[in-house]
Amino acid sequence: MGTRRPSKWSGDTVPTPHVRREGGEEAAGGGRGVGKWILVFLVVLLMIVLLGLWGLYLLRGQWSSAGPTPTFVIWTPSPAPTRLASPTPAATEPATGEDGALPTISPGVAVGKRVQVAGTGGSGLNLRSGPGPSAGRMDVALDGEIFVVVAGPEIAADAEWWQIEDPDDPARRWWAAANYLEPVE
Repeated sequence: MGTRRPSKWSGDTVPTPHVRREGGEEAAGGGRGVGKWILVFLVVLLMIVLLGLWGLYLLRGQWSSAGPTPTFVIWTPSPAPTRLASPTPAATEPATGEDGALPTISPGVAVGKRVQVAGTGGSGLNLRSGPGPSAGRMDVALDGEIFVVVAGPEIAADAEWWQIEDPDDPARRWWAAANYLEPVE
């Protein structure tokens, strides 16, 4: 058992890259130059792909669809409608009441009387700082609220305006259009 027998495989084994063959030639070293060229080719290919993607990113807006072509509109004035002639009423003396005052547009509304907000369709009546729609809106009175008339009438913007006050809150004293005030007994 102390003697070693030669293996039948010793002559058929594949040499490692460190083993030199006869004649000084390396067994696996001849392909190292080709590996470097493959690596250089892959790096160059990767650079070309990256530059191409960067170019597409920079030019992305130029290839988008232009969209619809704008159409120029030339505005021309349309002819104004012609007014039909209406008969002008004859000038008359204004009718006066028994006390000599002009009758109000809203009968039954007078200073000292109680009025109720009605007919606003649920949107409420704008209470303003003065008579007329150009005065600042200070509050809104809802349908059914009761007020006392304290001053008026004033005519502004072809409407009759009364100054009304909330009997429960004297600080709520503003002007309201008579169209939405109904007298209350």
